[in-house]
Amino acid sequence: MNARTAERRATDAPSTMRADGCTPVDVVVLDLSRSGVRIMTDATLDIGQEITIGLAGAGVTRAFVTWSRDGEYGCAFERPIAPEDEALAFSQAPVKQLGITSPAPSNDGEDYLRELYRRHRIWAVPWDAVLMTLAMLVMIWAFFRL
Repeated sequence: MNARTAERRATDAPSTMRADGCTPVDVVVLDLSRSGVRIMTDATLDIGQEITIGLAGAGVTRAFVTWSRDGEYGCAFERPIAPEDEALAFSQAPVKQLGITSPAPSNDGEDYLRELYRRHRIWAVPWDAVLMTLAMLVMIWAFFRL
């Protein structure tokens, strides 16, 4: 007997997933229903493990791994998603996978730098602080050498 109550829709769409608050991982959402998703990933997930998964156009949703087979995982949503969210999911522009390089610079270099900084802000802010500290030390050293 089939326990599924929601109709599934094939998507084969790239997405991102987080497991246990770790860093995002690229996944492919193979199909989607109001009650869950079937994903494919290289990550190792455990039955019962909580994940969050991005549904392009519909937001991020919490789910729990219910089964696994050869790199595919069935995940049940914590709460069924609304019918309008299911319809919007993966219906617009695809999600950019993490492994894809930064976009080519546009005509406006400022947009490119803003996007580059947004993607790398986790390490950029501390690195800026280190560089500023070094610059201040060089200026203090130069001042006392006069």
